[in-house]
Amino acid sequence: MSESGKSDQQDHENMLTVMAFFACGTLIYNGFSLFITAAQDILAGTYIQSSMVLIACILPSFVFTLIAPYFVQKISYFARFITVGLALLCGLLILALAEQVYWKLIGLGIASVGYSMSEMTVLGLTSFYREVALTAFSAGTGVGYVITPFYYTALTTWACVSPQIAIVIMAVVSLLIPACYYIMDKKHVKPPSPSSEKHAGVEYTALDANKEYECEELDSQRDDKNNSRDYHLSVQEKFAVIWKMLPDLITIYIAWFSEYLVYVSIVTTLAFPNAPFSTRDHYQYYIFTLTGGEAVGRSYLVILSYIKAEWAEKAKIPCLWGLAIIQVFHLLFFILAVWYRFLPSVWIILLLSFSCGAGVGVFYVNAVAVFKVKFEGPEKEFAMGYLIVAIIAGELAAALLGLYIEPVLREHCTMILNNTGLCFTRSHSSYRLSSSCHVDNSYRVEIPS
Repeated sequence: MSESGKSDQQDHENMLTVMAFFACGTLIYNGFSLFITAAQDILAGTYIQSSMVLIACILPSFVFTLIAPYFVQKISYFARFITVGLALLCGLLILALAEQVYWKLIGLGIASVGYSMSEMTVLGLTSFYREVALTAFSAGTGVGYVITPFYYTALTTWACVSPQIAIVIMAVVSLLIPACYYIMDKKHVKPPSPSSEKHAGVEYTALDANKEYECEELDSQRDDKNNSRDYHLSVQEKFAVIWKMLPDLITIYIAWFSEYLVYVSIVTTLAFPNAPFSTRDHYQYYIFTLTGGEAVGRSYLVILSYIKAEWAEKAKIPCLWGLAIIQVFHLLFFILAVWYRFLPSVWIILLLSFSCGAGVGVFYVNAVAVFKVKFEGPEKEFAMGYLIVAIIAGELAAALLGLYIEPVLREHCTMILNNTGLCFTRSHSSYRLSSSCHVDNSYRVEIPS
């Protein structure tokens, strides 16, 4: 192959590989989005706090992502993707087919570990490829975030399909994640050393012992840098990377805490009597618009790069603190809107849900870009996988606080409104496999013992 041909191969990723990273992002965030979108149906017929779904989803994956970076690099990528596929299939089938709420939550926890492992694995894998792989993955996460709310809302609200059937379909689709790995170029698998071919025909001269030792030392140091994929960080080095990441990790925590508290504990208590859809459907539309905004936010750099490459570079926002503060303002406004009920129409909430999602989407794509530039070699691989810890920590904190916030907001609503049915965006009877549309005007609720 000519030198120009080799250069082109190095400058461009295989299109199938780029598509595989995009598909991985889409499929992984299909799952995360599904858990939130289906939260009210998972807990239908109970007054269990909505954030229990998030806790069951986040707590197992948080523990996993907290400890996994210290050992997961020793496991082959093939083994990781097979484990991901099995965990997702088992977890989603339990979630869909179990009748007791606690079994649904167990299945959700198993699936969430699978999705977290897959995101950590794919983010680490991007360190072996050019930036287009990471960009494709980020764009895919945005698409995944919006596809599932649309899919779930369309099936369960418009087509009257059972939530259980919708989740079973997702279980089968999740097996495409290992398939995506299969079609990628395996750049992380080190090829045979070309040194023997490279130096063939070169005449060697003897060196004295001291010079030979110095040359070996220099070669060893150079190899450690150039072949960093074979080098594993020590525990002390990993803590050093985390310390360097800490300011940005705090902003990630704040942004995700604000977003998740909004839609697992605040908008769940806000419905409007003049809305053109039922009380239960309010939540589906809130999630649909929020994730739609997040899809736009996560994809904006890709869109700009296709219009003009220079625009994408100029549109990057390295100041993550500013983006985090915007999310805090969204959170405060939603709290005031629910407490004082001063908004006249559901359309204003839907617009704000879209802007909240767009803000966190923009935050995500800029956060991964910051870490991509800040670190190199094995540090980059570790950092790209570890940023998910801050995301999950923010989500978990929001879920724990939501156990207290949602009942308080719901009780306050029942004290100031005559129509208490507007205080909870949840169906009041458990769904069944044969259920169709969620038309339920009764308010009989199964109180868990």
